Amino acid sequence: MEITNRQYLIEQLTDADFIDDSGASYEATIYNNIACPYIYGDERALCYGKEIDKVNREMCFKCKEKWLDSEIDM
Repeated sequence: MEITNRQYLIEQLTDADFIDDSGASYEATIYNNIACPYIYGDERALCYGKEIDKVNREMCFKCKEKWLDSEIDM
């Protein structure tokens, strides 16, 4: 089955179980393909107020996932 990168991203973001690997592909797709949606100092970011050595992949993934599920800022 051939699939475009666009289709892959849509499927991954729509269905965390699109690839049966216990969510690893879903997490990697979000972490690697979505830039941080916040500017430095934004209180909505999960890393807000944290020491730089406390910021990690898991925190960034959860923050980006939270942002994806949030309403659009207009």
